[in-house]
Amino acid sequence: MAKERKISTPDYIFGLSVLIIVVLGGVLAFFWNKLPPELPWYYSLPWGEKQLVQKPVFAWILVGMAGVLVLTRIISRWAGSKDETVSITINTGGLIAAILIAASFVRVISIFISL
Repeated sequence: MAKERKISTPDYIFGLSVLIIVVLGGVLAFFWNKLPPELPWYYSLPWGEKQLVQKPVFAWILVGMAGVLVLTRIISRWAGSKDETVSITINTGGLIAAILIAASFVRVISIFISL
C-alpha cells in the first residue's frame, strides 16, 4: 500500500496562487477577441492614453506574475528550510500579490465585458 503524502501548508498556498494565475490566463484567453486593442492599466496616471497598455501586455503581466511566484517559491524553500512559518509567510506574500493582480484584471476586464 502506498504511503499517502500530506500536502503542506506552503504547498497549498503556492498551489492556490498558481491556480489564480491559471484561471486569469483562461479568462483572458476566453475574452481575448472581445477586448479592445488597448486597455486601461495605469490608473495612477492622468486620464487619457497614458493609462493604456496594449492587450499583449496583459498576457505578459501574467507570465511575469508566474515568474514572481516561482521565485517566491524558491526563496520560501531556501529561507524556510528549517522553519515552516517563514515558508508560509513568504508564500502568503505571493498569494496576496496574485490576489491583487486578479482584482486588477477583473476590474479592467469587467469594464469591457458585461459579467
